[in-house]
Amino acid sequence: MAAAFLLVLVAVGAAWAAVPEPCQGGPTSWCQDVATAVECRREQYCRDLWDSLATWDAAKGDAEAPGRGKKCSLCTKILKKIQAMAGDDPDEAAVDAALDKACRALGKLLGRVCKQLLAKYREQISEALQNRDQPQDICTTIGFCKA
Repeated sequence: MAAAFLLVLVAVGAAWAAVPEPCQGGPTSWCQDVATAVECRREQYCRDLWDSLATWDAAKGDAEAPGRGKKCSLCTKILKKIQAMAGDDPDEAAVDAALDKACRALGKLLGRVCKQLLAKYREQISEALQNRDQPQDICTTIGFCKA
């Protein structure tokens, strides 16, 4: 019994030693560059992280097209994700399911903003999505984008 435990312990230690050093850390290590993300087999995770950070950075500068400030950009991105999850011809049940899942699917940063948005405007967003309104129009209606 002790020999089997020792064998498992040695195998786990060998497997851990085979993991490249940058892959032993967390996302800061894995996602330092594309090559490391690939080496650590975290490419999709890192791409999602980089996309959310790029969206956040782009939204920080309000010098975008008119009506496309930080709040507008974040609102539009969130509603595009919800709209995609609800499908092409969403009914109330599809929209509710998408609203319940969307914030978790957006990652930590956008997920937090998403939860705040839905806490205040869930009913209006749900109705607008069922009417097949576009994300930009919905965000304008609730006051996140300029007309």
